[in-house]
Amino acid sequence: MKYLLLIAFFSLTLCAEVFKVYTEQSPPYSFLENGNVKGSSTRLVEELFAKSGHQFFDNSIRLLPWARGYRNVLNETNSMIYSMVRSPEREALFQWVGPVGKMTLGIIAKKSRHLQVPSPSVLHRYKIATIPDTASEKALLDLDFRLENLERFANRTSQLKKLQENRVDAIAFSVESAFSLLEEMGCDISEYEVVYVLKESDLYFAFNKETNPKMIDNLNNTLKTLVK
Repeated sequence: MKYLLLIAFFSLTLCAEVFKVYTEQSPPYSFLENGNVKGSSTRLVEELFAKSGHQFFDNSIRLLPWARGYRNVLNETNSMIYSMVRSPEREALFQWVGPVGKMTLGIIAKKSRHLQVPSPSVLHRYKIATIPDTASEKALLDLDFRLENLERFANRTSQLKKLQENRVDAIAFSVESAFSLLEEMGCDISEYEVVYVLKESDLYFAFNKETNPKMIDNLNNTLKTLVK
């Protein structure tokens, strides 16, 4: 029995890797609290790494603007980002572990703006803020929006502040994150509404594409024991 345990221990050690792990300020999935990254997806990442024997580079998760973390994982081996919508355009760019949750992508506006969106073509009448390289921005591009016609912000707080101050008509955002962040900013969330749902999407942990496929398989198998 001891011999078998030693084999299992050394097998785990040999397979263990150190990863640079990135995320963004996106409650309830990931957010900064007392200097530490917390949230439902963060807990799952920590559990998955602990059970698989992997470690975080510098023993920490780096919280960055989405576009910056996204680019880092595209270019850095032994790196990953969470939580990401898996789309056909991204499929070959990353290795995927999941799904780890769900996200509703929508257009959020102030009720006082009285936006009426009976069809997606109506969205072109409005000034809509987005975050570069996000699934919500991509959903708008799929509706024939042009990048130059969008208000693009790397910082989510700036985007939401523009909405709060009526400097944009609406934002394209994760519905769950938008209302959490608005509340965190001290806004009365009853003053805001989802005027159009872009799509419902599964969320994944996205690893650099050079990650060993066998390791990805092992992570997916381990994940099944954590998400039931």
